[in-house]
Amino acid sequence: MKTFTVTIAGTERFDGEAPYTWVVEAPDVMSAMNKALAYHALSQEQRLCDLEIDPLYTFEGLPPENSDYRWNDLRSASLEADDIDGRG
Repeated sequence: MKTFTVTIAGTERFDGEAPYTWVVEAPDVMSAMNKALAYHALSQEQRLCDLEIDPLYTFEGLPPENSDYRWNDLRSASLEADDIDGRG
């Protein structure tokens, strides 16, 4: 599996909020986008048709270390660590 960064703008964009950036593991970029879209829709209680992927901030790999935005780690190792630490 490869690591991908996927940035999604939902209905919050109409209120001036920044989009959400998700880091996921997937075999290819299309699978990564689908995984991030599904998670975003469910976790933010939004419809898929209201979501937009930002192609400038969707790519293979992690966000740059000096990025000016926060991101959410959905990789399995990170999620398992959250469960162990009691954060998940």
